[in-house]
Amino acid sequence: MMRVSSNFTLFFKLFIPTVWIVFFTLFTGALFLADPQQLPFLTSPVFKFPFLVGYILFFALLRYTLMPLKRVEMGPDYYYVSNYFATYKLSYEDIASIRIYPLGRLQMMILDLKGKSSLGSKISFLASRQLFAIFCAQNPDAGDKLQSLIVKK
Repeated sequence: MMRVSSNFTLFFKLFIPTVWIVFFTLFTGALFLADPQQLPFLTSPVFKFPFLVGYILFFALLRYTLMPLKRVEMGPDYYYVSNYFATYKLSYEDIASIRIYPLGRLQMMILDLKGKSSLGSKISFLASRQLFAIFCAQNPDAGDKLQSLIVKK
């Protein structure tokens, strides 16, 4: 079993959303609960409502990009996917296609599944290019299966 997801996954999935949500939720609440006499600029509607819209938009961005990231470990016959609370064993035959989006040294990989699993119909993770290449070299059968499923852009 070899981990192919990046170590940055934990940082992007748990640390950034947790810190951002806690800080900005408290700050947004303070904007709406603070006395307008004490903080006239921050409590004016010109500031707090655009800030609220930005907060909601960025929360949605976090929710649909960073929070669905998973940790993926691959073996010769199966791969394991973890959301850091539970780990699921899945088969390579369940993958319909693989989409790859380059992000510098990392790449966002999205495994589109043939059916719905416990983790949904797609699994997204930050893959280390180096770890994925090493896995494919060490496991040629699984590597060939995965390479054949990659959707070319």
